[in-house]
Amino acid sequence: MFVGQSIHSLDNKNRLVLPAKYRSQLSSVVYLSLDLDSCLSIYSEDVYGQKAEKINALSDFDKDSRALKRIFFANSCEVTMDKQGRIMIPMFLLEKVKIEKEVVVVGAFDHIQLFSNKIIDGLLVQDESCYEELASHLNEAKKNG
Repeated sequence: MFVGQSIHSLDNKNRLVLPAKYRSQLSSVVYLSLDLDSCLSIYSEDVYGQKAEKINALSDFDKDSRALKRIFFANSCEVTMDKQGRIMIPMFLLEKVKIEKEVVVVGAFDHIQLFSNKIIDGLLVQDESCYEELASHLNEAKKNG
């Protein structure tokens, strides 16, 4: 389970050292993907496979489904973590989420999210300001669905 957050810096080769507490839960091969809310996500092979299968199961006859598949798979890549716990993040993905040097690494239960400082700070302020409302709304949705 991935929880918490920390700030790390990319080296000059766009490599990120993953926190030790996260590395122990991953194999050397992980999947990196563009995700919602302007972040990148790191998935174990199993979790990425489950997510990819759900997306792939969407209908090819629906325009939005085709677009989602194209975006997800075109912006995903397999990366190998080295012995120092570093992964190399492709420049095209860094540019899409506006990560330059500093990376905020956020645990998201079954995966890890990577954000730029500016984006995560804004999201957290916005999300935390309506925390109770979100919880109440989701609880009602669960009761009704």
